[in-house]
Amino acid sequence: MKKIILSLLIFISQFSYGQEMWGISNSNYSGNMGIFLNPSEIVGAPYKYEINLIAGDFFAENSYIYFPKDKNIVLNTIFGNNEPGKNYLFRNSTALQKGFGHTLIIGPSYIKNNGDWAWGLHSAFRSELSVLDVPAHLAYTFYSGFHAPEIFGVRFNSTPMSFASASWLELGGTYGRVYSETEKHYIKWAATGNLLIGFNGLYGDIQNLDYTVLDSSNVVFHNVNAKIGKAIDDSFIALRGAGLSTTLGATYMHKRKQGGFECNRSNDNIKKYDYRVGVSLIDLGTIRYFRKSEIIEIATGANQVWTGIDSASIGLENVGTTVVSNIGGSIREEGFYMWMPLAVSTQFDYSFTPKIYGNLSLVKRIHFMENQIARGDQMNLAVRYEKRKFEANLNYTLFEWDQPSLGLGIRYKWFVIGSDRLLQFIGLSDTQAFDFFFGFKFQFCKRPFSPGPDCAAFQ
Repeated sequence: MKKIILSLLIFISQFSYGQEMWGISNSNYSGNMGIFLNPSEIVGAPYKYEINLIAGDFFAENSYIYFPKDKNIVLNTIFGNNEPGKNYLFRNSTALQKGFGHTLIIGPSYIKNNGDWAWGLHSAFRSELSVLDVPAHLAYTFYSGFHAPEIFGVRFNSTPMSFASASWLELGGTYGRVYSETEKHYIKWAATGNLLIGFNGLYGDIQNLDYTVLDSSNVVFHNVNAKIGKAIDDSFIALRGAGLSTTLGATYMHKRKQGGFECNRSNDNIKKYDYRVGVSLIDLGTIRYFRKSEIIEIATGANQVWTGIDSASIGLENVGTTVVSNIGGSIREEGFYMWMPLAVSTQFDYSFTPKIYGNLSLVKRIHFMENQIARGDQMNLAVRYEKRKFEANLNYTLFEWDQPSLGLGIRYKWFVIGSDRLLQFIGLSDTQAFDFFFGFKFQFCKRPFSPGPDCAAFQ
């Protein structure tokens, strides 16, 4: 168990990865980088075509482990200058601990906008990870490696907790259209449907963990009730499951100006709308894992001493046999479902001038199963300067309602780059989160690669 809960938190802290790409997702030019938040943004967009070559978002955040700012962990990791040994610390808190990680790599993708209707195709690799409700005493036990004398002889009884992780290839299609348009009111909608090809899957549902650390190598488990489902082996990319998912979105615009969405440079000087409000249901779906999959039931009704737990070699590939042999339980070859990180989101965008916007967005997770990846709750407040060729976005995020951060995103023609954890990225604050996103994508006013020049806005 040692490397199943806290090691996930450490893994998150050391750049398991992505979140919502706030520096670009709410832009009128977000394209394929915005459909994961609200797919209706592609309908009536100020471009006719988009070709995405590659884009990525890498994010991680946890509430327990952090790297002091003097370690400058992000830049030192990038340049290979990290000090050896354990260079992270823990938050001294009695609250339940949690962590989230996400990788999104958007591969070749395409959007065709026909004005009052649009469609698109996308490919992506995604990896998601969440850890919820880990008691502080258990996190500290693992952090100390069972070598903290102050926990010796103390009996702990944990409340329910869970963790979940999955990686998959996503092949999706998006279709949307204008529902209603008048002089003052404009409503559009879109839906994305995805085929999911599951690679790795793992979840843990720990209902009860009653234990006493006798000393640095011996722990007595009084009562354990836990279930682990896993579909993992030595090969990272292999077909182990399949599934379907969808993201649904709708947007209302007040006093939308068609001239602001014409595919030419003059739209920079026309106010696109007074304000817009978007709503979306994100990642409704599941993957059924059916290859290399097993269910591990961990249970003991009597005291069971695990000798040598501090030196036990526990990995994801052998967690079942190791834990069951030392605590008790059973292992059976059986498939399982993994539910996606479902959430509901609202986005409010206000146009102060043709080029300056303010945005308030919320994401609230819907978590209903232990074998479900949890999405982090978020509130994001942003201001952006937006033109066809250039955009800058400065944002403030409140993650899980209590972890603030500043972010910056920049788009110049076909290149996007940014971070929603800017101060932690450059080492100006303690690092308990990481975020970085980028994109290479081209937007056109005419059919790509057809004869003749594109509109002047892209020259």
